[in-house]
Amino acid sequence: MNDVWSSLEERFDELSAREKGLIAACGFVTIVMLLFTMVLEPKLDSVNSSNRQLNAQKQTNQQTEIETLRVQAQLKKDPNAEVDQAIAQLLSESQHLSMQLSQIIEHLITPAQMAELLQSVLAQQSGVHLISLNTLKAEPITSDKEAAQYSGYYVHPVRLEVSGDYFSIANYLKKLEQLPVSYYWRNFTYQVEDYPKAKLVLEVYTLGSQEEFIGG
Repeated sequence: MNDVWSSLEERFDELSAREKGLIAACGFVTIVMLLFTMVLEPKLDSVNSSNRQLNAQKQTNQQTEIETLRVQAQLKKDPNAEVDQAIAQLLSESQHLSMQLSQIIEHLITPAQMAELLQSVLAQQSGVHLISLNTLKAEPITSDKEAAQYSGYYVHPVRLEVSGDYFSIANYLKKLEQLPVSYYWRNFTYQVEDYPKAKLVLEVYTLGSQEEFIGG
C-alpha cells in the first residue's frame, strides 16, 4: 500500500501546476456536490413538502369561503329553505377549516418574533455576515379580495440576505431547521460570487390574524 501511495505521489509531483489545479478543483467540486446532496437538498425537499401542504389547505379554505359568499349573495335575491340549508352546511365547513387553520397558526412563530429569531441565530454562527434583513408587506392568505377579507389571516414574510463560505452558511441553515418553533420557507437562492464567499437570499414567513406587522 505504501508503494502504491508513493507511486501516486510521484506521479502527482510530475504534473504541471495547471494539472494539479484542475485535480484540486475537481476534488473540491465533488466535495461540494456531496455536501449539497447531504445538507441542502433534503432541506429543500422538506420546505417544498411543507409549502405544498399549506397551499392545499389554503386552496380548500378559499374555495369554501368563495362558495359561501356566492350563496349569501344568492340568498339576498331569492331566499328559501334550500338555500338556507346550503348556507348552514357551507358555514359549518368553513368554520371547521378555520379551526384547522387556527391550530396551524397556533404552533407558528409570531410575526413579531420572526426577524428577531433569524438575527439571533445568525449571531451564534461565525463566518456568516448579515447583508440585509427586511420584513416585507403582509399579504392576504388568498388572492381573492373578498375571500381574503372573510378569512382574516395574513402571510407575514421576512427576507434575509447573508454572505459567507459554504460550510458556515450550511451550518446556519441547519441551526434554523433545528429550532423548536414552526414557520415556512418559500424562496431560497444560493450563489457563489467571489469564491469561497457566496450569498444566500432566504425568504421565510409565518401567518397572523393582523395585517399590520407588530415589531418585537
